[in-house]
Amino acid sequence: MKAYLIRRLWQSLLVLLGVSVVVFFILHLTGDPAALLLPPDATAEDIEKLRAALGFNDPLAVQYLRFLRGAVQGNFGESLRHGEPAMTLVLERLPATFELAGAGLLIALSLAIPAGIVSAVRRN
Repeated sequence: MKAYLIRRLWQSLLVLLGVSVVVFFILHLTGDPAALLLPPDATAEDIEKLRAALGFNDPLAVQYLRFLRGAVQGNFGESLRHGEPAMTLVLERLPATFELAGAGLLIALSLAIPAGIVSAVRRN
């Protein structure tokens, strides 16, 4: 049992690492974050200054490792849009997320339980 639990924990860590890699690189496909954060009339010099200040000039692998190190330490960085810690924003919205998930679960169960009963009573 101990070996099974260790193997499952290791697989879970690999899945988390894989998901974080995929999401990180997909987010970089949306375009240059510095150009998206600045107004359309920003100069190329302004964009370069912001890229350097935010660390977007570094290679993607370096940026990912910086993100991963912070995530392991519990530091998810600052929100570029709101300018406050990302974890604070997530925790603020967590009650609404649980409420939405609970409502979805309630709707799913209210449909699934009667459907299961009907399908059990009326075979084929």
